[in-house]
Amino acid sequence: MIYILLFIFEAVFAVLFIKAGYPQATKKGFAFKMAASSVFLANGIFSACSSWGRAFSALIVTALALGLAGDIFLTFDPFIKDKNDRKKSAFFILLGGVFFLAGHILYMVAFAGEIKARNVFSPLVFALGAAGGLIFVFALIFILRVKTGKAIIPIGIYAAAISCMFAMGLCLAFKGCPGNPAAKTLLIAAPALFIISDSSLLLEFFEKERFNNMTVRSINLGTYFLAQMLFGLMAKYVI
Repeated sequence: MIYILLFIFEAVFAVLFIKAGYPQATKKGFAFKMAASSVFLANGIFSACSSWGRAFSALIVTALALGLAGDIFLTFDPFIKDKNDRKKSAFFILLGGVFFLAGHILYMVAFAGEIKARNVFSPLVFALGAAGGLIFVFALIFILRVKTGKAIIPIGIYAAAISCMFAMGLCLAFKGCPGNPAAKTLLIAAPALFIISDSSLLLEFFEKERFNNMTVRSINLGTYFLAQMLFGLMAKYVI
């Protein structure tokens, strides 16, 4: 029952944020986003209660907290008094990105620890998963003719990182969780949703005239918040 309520609250606050933060960032939108981010952190903490003290659960909860911190700084524009101060806006965006990257790294550390402990690393599964993630991102860029310019290199590095996270999830799902369909689903779905979310964000960032619309925004944020909720559930079900 608690999980049902948490997912309902997450959905409601996410929808309110998606609407309130478009086309311009607003303080109301910031409040809704903080509420949604607080819910996915609460979901992770509640899930970790059954396995408190376990390194995997602690890493997952810490990564969720870093995600919340990233959300704060990425939605900080309404509080910048000088709207023409691009340096300050860029600083907060960069800071938010750093927190997000740190969170992603912790997810990968958590996955790597479980893969090592269970001795379930599969070179084939990892290679196929990583390649699949990279192909998805670059196929999207190619098919939609997204103009990334020199940013293609950092995009490639970031795409490789989230693709490796997805590949680690596959190794754990296929080799490390026998008889645990809930864990398998979470380990595959959560990283996959991150790939979709970050790819849609890429479209918005580099092709604003074409993709800065409510449909792409809904895909970007909907998959992001759902992914964070599923990562939180891992603290309970990946055992």
